[in-house]
Amino acid sequence: MSATRSQENISRIHILPDELANRIAAGEVVERPASVVKELVENAIDAGATRIRVDVEGGGKKRIQVLDNGSGMSREDTRLAFFRHATSKIGQAGDLEAIGTLGFRGEALPSIGSVARVRLTTLAREGEAGTLVSVEGGKGPVVGEAGCPKGTTVEVEQLFYNTPARRKFLKADGTEFSYINQVVTQQALAHPEIHFTLSHNNRQIVDTLPTDQRLYRIAELFGAEMARELVRVEAEEGKYRLEGYVSSPVYTRASRQTQYCFVNQRPIRDKVILHATQHGYSHLLPKGRHPVIFLFLAMDPHLLDVNVHPSKSEVRFAFQQEVHLLVSGAVRTGLSRSEKGPAPALPYEGPPSPGTGWQKVSETPAAYKAGSLGPGGSAAPPAPAASYRKDQHEAVARALGDFYKGPPATPRGVETAGLTPRPISDAIYSEFEPLGQLDRSFILMQGKRGILVVDQHIAHERVLYEQFRKTAEARRVEVQKLLFPVSLEFSPAEAALLADHLEWLGGLGLELEPFGSHGFLLRSVPALLKNDDHEQVLRAIAERLPESRDARSLEAKYEEILIMMSCRGAIKVNHTLGLEQIRRLLDDLQKAELPYTCPHGRPIALLFEMDDLLRRFLRK
Repeated sequence: MSATRSQENISRIHILPDELANRIAAGEVVERPASVVKELVENAIDAGATRIRVDVEGGGKKRIQVLDNGSGMSREDTRLAFFRHATSKIGQAGDLEAIGTLGFRGEALPSIGSVARVRLTTLAREGEAGTLVSVEGGKGPVVGEAGCPKGTTVEVEQLFYNTPARRKFLKADGTEFSYINQVVTQQALAHPEIHFTLSHNNRQIVDTLPTDQRLYRIAELFGAEMARELVRVEAEEGKYRLEGYVSSPVYTRASRQTQYCFVNQRPIRDKVILHATQHGYSHLLPKGRHPVIFLFLAMDPHLLDVNVHPSKSEVRFAFQQEVHLLVSGAVRTGLSRSEKGPAPALPYEGPPSPGTGWQKVSETPAAYKAGSLGPGGSAAPPAPAASYRKDQHEAVARALGDFYKGPPATPRGVETAGLTPRPISDAIYSEFEPLGQLDRSFILMQGKRGILVVDQHIAHERVLYEQFRKTAEARRVEVQKLLFPVSLEFSPAEAALLADHLEWLGGLGLELEPFGSHGFLLRSVPALLKNDDHEQVLRAIAERLPESRDARSLEAKYEEILIMMSCRGAIKVNHTLGLEQIRRLLDDLQKAELPYTCPHGRPIALLFEMDDLLRRFLRK
């Protein structure tokens, strides 16, 4: 009996057949058609392709074809490429510590081949015979010769045909294609020097021209209206360099869908970068709204681990705090400067006509314009991206046609008397002359651009917040001594919190002296709150003080308190202002670093443009 049980135990463990092991591995790499596109496009980029074409049918479930003009593969390399962990990108354990390519595990082709019918043609040297490899359901590969241009073409048909349980969990064709579109968009953003095309069911969706200007690629993919609302962000510190664009505080979205982050040209979703970006905006964003971001971080690969997830969409930073400080600081600086991208070599009236430095598409190299990447065709590699200057892109000029004319942005949920005002994103108050107040709450101003309506309370709140923050940091807050100290009693927990933050509160002008078991004597307040309910102010502060001593928690809560105090000290609605008071407020607002929104993220001013007024009165 004992011998039989021992025999049974020995036979329970066995090596899985290669075909089954590949299918299991495919579950990690190939989740849906978009995963196939991602792996094949990354291989094309790693192969040095300057032109990549993706053709899809049936949302990628029926057919996916990826063509490139990269380096191609030799026949022997092609045969090995369909075996697991066969790669040319790493050779020893130390290589994992400084990965410089998008792919490196060598799992893509064998994983795809185990759950689909795959046909690959490739050529490494002109004048030689190309190689054809066929793989079906993990069987093979079958290797032969084929005529093909330099580069590689991979055709994937009937994805998950041999794993019906996984195939039935795929979404509708349109949904699956939207994921593919997202993959191509990410890679096109990361590599503006590469010409990407994407088609679905023979209908072209994406066609980008190579460029050395990221803003032009963004405009091609997302439209000129979005591009004109972007602010340039850049910073360099030690082994890190950050560049990119974020939206102005008045141009936000209800979701994070238009947030793109890249590390060493690898698209990622990273909590550190996203949190740092939100932190850079501080309290400029309305609740529930998110900025548009396109951020590109380049860094020493030794400070980064990209081998933490099979899809390679997550990374781990060696020093998270350094990355967080770099990103949040760069975003805040960019928003303060309000620089909307690099100065384009185009006049304000729009793109110049032919003959003034622009080159028509018909003047681009014929081999690049008409070159075929399909079987039997030939394609000369396009000229280096640097030779395609931004003033040579007619297609980009069309995409940015309105960019330099400045079409009004459409505001969200603001309509009055048939006119559509828009929040402003540049400090233009000095261009307008104040007329007076509306309902003792709004300041009306006129100028050549139209009518500007300013919310007096939140305008003053922005001014007070910036002034108060600067004086608090320099410990030069104007203080109002109280003739009679105010005695306040708190709960034990609140008293302990106040005691922990006495020095910081003193820097705000709040002089507190412990009194009794859980009480304090308030002896001074900041001058901007001299007429406020001091007890109410201090209790509101006690509710907001952070229990954690973590630097981020402290900064966030301190910021919240500064905003609360500025709000309480600001001019209220239904408050009469004289013309001189209005001018003084607007002059202070013009000098503010971020004069577009209040610290809570609400727009300070709305512009009713003159063109809209003229149209409504049938004068235009």
